Amino acid sequence: MHPITTYELRITFGEAEKQAMKTKEQLTDWLLMNGIDSFVEGALDVDFNLNQDEPPRDHYAEMGGDLSPVSVYRYSKESLDDLFVKVNSVFGKKIVTEIHSMPTEQWMEGWKESFKPFSTDEFYVRPPWEKALSGSKLLDLVIEPGMAFGTGQHATTRLCLDECGKAAISARKNGVDLSKKTVLDVGTGTGILAIGAKLLGFGHCAGTDIEDDAVIAALENARLNKTEIAVKKGSIPEGQPFDVVFANILAVVILRIMPDLVAKVKDGGRLILSGLLAEEEAEIIACAEANGMTFVNAAQQSGWSCVVVGKNI
Repeated sequence: MHPITTYELRITFGEAEKQAMKTKEQLTDWLLMNGIDSFVEGALDVDFNLNQDEPPRDHYAEMGGDLSPVSVYRYSKESLDDLFVKVNSVFGKKIVTEIHSMPTEQWMEGWKESFKPFSTDEFYVRPPWEKALSGSKLLDLVIEPGMAFGTGQHATTRLCLDECGKAAISARKNGVDLSKKTVLDVGTGTGILAIGAKLLGFGHCAGTDIEDDAVIAALENARLNKTEIAVKKGSIPEGQPFDVVFANILAVVILRIMPDLVAKVKDGGRLILSGLLAEEEAEIIACAEANGMTFVNAAQQSGWSCVVVGKNI
């Protein structure tokens, strides 16, 4: 189960507007470059009363407008304490940082209006407070958001789920025993891709993430789906390579760790890369090919891309 307390590191900007906007941009870039993409912009304690009889309100302005605070949520206070020190070391007096706490149930309630069920070719993805589809042939995939690590609604995750389904269908058509095929999801977040692969019938499915809270979220979601996946904190694990490796993370990170990702793919296996803007697709393909991989296919959705490359195919 999730911890009962959630912690928030809230970062605000107290400089003159023009300089503060520049600092905010630099901060969000820094967070992304350091693998922290689960931050939220806006003062979430704003009272959103949507009564149409009231005079119109500018909720964006109330949340802070362009200078809205940036918040990072974690189950682990120690994790935020560490981030607190690092952020202040880099940005100093340009920012004001505070750590707050709240009941985890309060955090979870904030997701209920924004996380709605959706379908892919293979899955019906829903939060635990929504009912499963009755009489559907789709696989029921239950995901609780956790600390904003992704619900599957983002185009890149949907693209990866589609590729996972295609890999399973292809294997079955070729008479391959899917239960003997292994899957690794680097940057697993909620564990949605590793869990989805397990539900499709893949054998050993593993995930890694650099965030403690992602490990908690992924294991909890595996429990909700009555599956078992191996989840560890970190990036590229040691040990044997995998038949399918997912990396749905930032393009800049993929480019940096491409040799390590390629090394984790078995001969004849696939590397599925996403988290990419459409305009980043060509650079990612070129980098993969420079590391000995062969281009298989690419798909795009809503300006995002998913690239599939193979090893010795």
